[in-house]
Amino acid sequence: MLLFMNGIIGDWQIFLPAIWLLLGAGIALSIELSTDDPKKVSGAVFYAAIGGVLLALLTTLAYWNSFAETPNFSHELWLLNGVVVDEFGMLLCTAILFGTAICCFSSATVVDKLKITMADYLALVLVAATGMVLLVVSNDLIMIFLSVELMSLGIYVLAGTNRNSSRSAESAMKYLVMGAFASGFILFGMALIYGTTGAITLPEVSHALANMDTAVWGKLPLLGVAMIVIGLIFKVGGVPFHQWVPDVYTGAPTPVTGLMAVAVKTAAFGAFVRLALTLMPHGAAYEIYSGPGLTILIIVSGVTMVIGNWIALTQTNIKRMLAYSSIAHSGYLLMGLIAALSVPADQSAGLGALGFYLVVYVFGTGGAFALIEYCTNDRESDDMRDLQGLAWRRPASAVAMTVFMLSLAGIPLTGGFFGKYYLFKTAIDADLMALAFVGILASIAGAYYYLRVIVVMYMKERREGEAPMQADAWGVKFALTISAFATLYLGVAPASLLNQADAASKGLVDREYKEIIEKHNPTLAEK
Repeated sequence: MLLFMNGIIGDWQIFLPAIWLLLGAGIALSIELSTDDPKKVSGAVFYAAIGGVLLALLTTLAYWNSFAETPNFSHELWLLNGVVVDEFGMLLCTAILFGTAICCFSSATVVDKLKITMADYLALVLVAATGMVLLVVSNDLIMIFLSVELMSLGIYVLAGTNRNSSRSAESAMKYLVMGAFASGFILFGMALIYGTTGAITLPEVSHALANMDTAVWGKLPLLGVAMIVIGLIFKVGGVPFHQWVPDVYTGAPTPVTGLMAVAVKTAAFGAFVRLALTLMPHGAAYEIYSGPGLTILIIVSGVTMVIGNWIALTQTNIKRMLAYSSIAHSGYLLMGLIAALSVPADQSAGLGALGFYLVVYVFGTGGAFALIEYCTNDRESDDMRDLQGLAWRRPASAVAMTVFMLSLAGIPLTGGFFGKYYLFKTAIDADLMALAFVGILASIAGAYYYLRVIVVMYMKERREGEAPMQADAWGVKFALTISAFATLYLGVAPASLLNQADAASKGLVDREYKEIIEKHNPTLAEK
């Protein structure tokens, strides 16, 4: 596993996770082309695709483990410094690939109802996952934009694959239009940043912004920063650019909704973290760039937590409820990023809490959407009443859903409890008392709609005319088992992952951005 560091195999080895994903997609499509009846080879197609995901996951874990075995190795740059391999990137890649695996396993029986071949569907999932993996290790503006578009391309199509539902086409079109709007903002903002700094790689951009002569450029760089932040807020589903989330999540096939809720959000936050550290440097121009940026992010985070939880309280469609829940969780995650940006001398604490929470969120939300697919069989309504009496019909499924809901609510003995605890703690340590208070109140209010799902499963009688549960769904059951176990394990023994997340965030900060702080503003570095 250390071969890629010693240069024995070559630079290409660092792209192995992405290569495995694309290879899995290519093999799946090739298998389908070898027969006139795609349904006969659907099993082989599925195993080819899931094999690519699992190989990518194992490779990522091996790379991540290499950092622990070689303490002096912090990162590696490839592709003209456009890609950086560090612990933080491997942490988020792992979360993304787990989310992709959950999507693939829960899609094993849903494809026939979508009027799309298994190969086409899973190839789109793997192509989108490739963009996500590349996004969290991107180290320059061009690579970030190309990765965002590669990720979005697959998701745009996947959102509209449920041809039996009129909502699916509507959600795909809405996501395409709004996504193009956000991408335009990001691209135009990057153009302004490049025009004023002459730099492409993130460390060079950060260095240039920290030493920007504002008398010459005025507020032009600030406009570029603002446009990029607007585009990123859209990608993570933050207020006021959250309107697309409920409609798209409701209309898309349930496994695709799960992929968007966990993997896409993780990738978007990975890019958000790197760009925030770059675009809000603590240098001579700190007050111009970071001051207004932090104020705006604080407002966005607080309002996102409140609106997401508030509207979720009124929902009876469980996918729509989890969509607003996803919006609220974006607010929590933004709070961790704000805490990191607010404490220049110790940014790693907030980023470590953010990384830990993303992993917990992948298992909790990904597992919940997998169970919805299993129980509702992707019927048009997705009504919460489909879960009535689930505890008596499928007790194991009810237990798994209980674990996921308790984790999302932040109840002790689940990973979600420690995730929220560390986020709120870092916010308080960063003197963000008001934001932390808003987050705690919003979280308490949000616990109601999570607990309501549990009440429906255990205290309501089974209703007539409900959707039949899938008889042969070993893939969904496997995904549910892994997700529930991981959620409980992280609620009982969170120290290992939290330490790894802290180490990953310290490596990210210490590598380049802290060097800029010490070089250009020693006063801040001493605090």
